[in-house]
Amino acid sequence: MSVNDSPAVGVEMRGLRRSFGPVKALDNLDLDIRPGELVALLGPSGCGKTTALRVLSGLEEVDSGTVSVGGRDITQTPPNKRNMAMVFQSYSLFPHLTVTGNIDFALSMRKVAKEKRQAIIDHHLELVGLIAQRDRYPHEMSGGQQQRVALARALASNPDVLLLDEPLSALDAKVRVQLRDEIRRIQQELGTTTLFVTHDQGEALAMADRVGVMQAGKLEQISTPQELYERPTTEFVARFIGETNELPGVVSAGNVQIFDKWVPALPGSITEGRGTALVRPERITVVPCSEGREGRLGTVQLLSFQGDHAVVHVSLADVDQEITAMVTARDTAALSVGSDVLVGLDPLPVLVA
Repeated sequence: MSVNDSPAVGVEMRGLRRSFGPVKALDNLDLDIRPGELVALLGPSGCGKTTALRVLSGLEEVDSGTVSVGGRDITQTPPNKRNMAMVFQSYSLFPHLTVTGNIDFALSMRKVAKEKRQAIIDHHLELVGLIAQRDRYPHEMSGGQQQRVALARALASNPDVLLLDEPLSALDAKVRVQLRDEIRRIQQELGTTTLFVTHDQGEALAMADRVGVMQAGKLEQISTPQELYERPTTEFVARFIGETNELPGVVSAGNVQIFDKWVPALPGSITEGRGTALVRPERITVVPCSEGREGRLGTVQLLSFQGDHAVVHVSLADVDQEITAMVTARDTAALSVGSDVLVGLDPLPVLVA
């Protein structure tokens, strides 16, 4: 039950520019969000991701460019006329109002008829699992519960677009993961078009339909989480998302030679000559020399057990370089610090810078 039952809408942001003095917070940014999609913007501090969210909300003006929602240009529309709702890092609940009171106040500001409000409140408290806490005040609730109230309040007005501005960063790790999964479940259930800004790679990759990586006001790449991780199109994305090994390689005819082995070079790589291949740790194989497989000789320097997998640091015998591999926990039984190993490479495409 919602204020209205309008279908999900898409968002189009075109040619957005916003400068603060000499700093270009947005530099000709184009971004589309499909109806019902959750897009996460990810990047280092100052990359422009929060500015993009604030421009969409109407809290920040642009120097040039347009913002459209559902095919309607809202660039000059004031924030309170955009039918959007935002969830912040700080819960922004009224301390003197109960859970019900906080949501009821938001609905009254939207001029929802009083006789309709209670059913809407109950529905959204059920959605976030807080119906039993409806009469509590914010100070009587945990941080995770307060953020659930903030989410219920935002969704109760059935916004065209839901804006999430670092909503989980104030929570401890376990609660953050739980609420991350809850937000994703609820967003998918409701089909609300959502823009999510975060500095946490794990959150972005776990929650989003697509992730946009930003740098210096520009969108470097926007792709599904899997494609972004496995097929980065720029050096910045490859280095920023996850971990990489920097291995020397030679590119020729769309392939790169690494460890005397040829593998495909991803689009965006240098086209010819010597370069640096950016290889994920899980694409490095490490086996005991006794197995007699092909590979570069190395010595295990460090084993770090991390539950279902382990991180292995290996120094190569013929070059002054240490590489990092990720292996299954079972495979570590045959490895030990100081043991000689053979290092290989999975034949999957890599980016070469």
